[in-house]
Amino acid sequence: RVVPAYKELALFYEDFLTVTDKNGNYIFAPSFSPENNPGNLTPASMAVINASMDISVCREVLSNLIQACELLGTDAGSVAKWKAMLAKLPPYLLEQDGTMKEWAWPTLEERYSHRHISHLYGAWPGDEIDPDRTPQLARAAMIADRKRVPERLAAHGRCHRALVGARLKDDYMVDTELRQLIEQGYVAPTLRCSHDPWAFPMPDAQGGIQTIMMEMLAYSRPGVIEVLPALPPSLVKGSIKGMLARCFARIDNLSWDMEARTVDLTVTSVRKQDIALIARQGIETISVPAGILAAPLQAGKANVDVHLPEGKTVTFHLKLGHHKPIDWVNQVAHA
Repeated sequence: RVVPAYKELALFYEDFLTVTDKNGNYIFAPSFSPENNPGNLTPASMAVINASMDISVCREVLSNLIQACELLGTDAGSVAKWKAMLAKLPPYLLEQDGTMKEWAWPTLEERYSHRHISHLYGAWPGDEIDPDRTPQLARAAMIADRKRVPERLAAHGRCHRALVGARLKDDYMVDTELRQLIEQGYVAPTLRCSHDPWAFPMPDAQGGIQTIMMEMLAYSRPGVIEVLPALPPSLVKGSIKGMLARCFARIDNLSWDMEARTVDLTVTSVRKQDIALIARQGIETISVPAGILAAPLQAGKANVDVHLPEGKTVTFHLKLGHHKPIDWVNQVAHA
């Protein structure tokens, strides 16, 4: 159903991406990072070169289109063309301190005093940047998320920073932004949310707060379910029910007790599949029905491969270790 729309988007990029740099990579021009401008240009100079968000969205479009057509067994000739385009997208750039740049062009400087973090689209809502598949880039995105200083108290900025934090296992950012959203005037007694504290209504946080909670409790993609990726340390016990995972499965129940270091997870898959179950705290023990484990658990490892049967509910009981999900940052820094 979505392939025709993606093909239209690919046609746009075929027309738009006509100029290359000295390395043969496409140049995105004009390019726009929503409502922000480079630090060494005036606010009138928002349409510039190689906004990281523009690159991320193009990469997402081409990658999804290629994957869909290969799954369907269609458009072989076009797939080759789209792969060639994908290979010519410019790389993201980093500042000297490791921060991911908002514009992937060496002469454009950062402006950290801004409510948006559009250049981190690849971490959220995209699924390109994460600690497992792109650890160095994930570290750069985490630094960029933490360095942002909102020049105003917009709810959508707090939501976005927390959501990027959740994808990058940064419970500090999740805890900080979520507390401010809930405790500092963004939510009225009627549960109506506002753009700024105690200000006019706007629904950004109305859906954003719930999304932050879901993202901090479970991350998923095809072949992966991860529990408690960015749980704030103050939420010692809790549960959530009826959350859909991005791998043709439903999380019927997720309950945790961090004093006892236990997690109970109930999952129903709509098709037979193998997935990697991840808990970055480390999995000391796992109790599960016979035939579900694909291989014996190695105690302390953060992942275990499991079989999910079609249409049958499976309950996992995990005993967690004492690692912090954000420990991956130190591993990358010393790699």
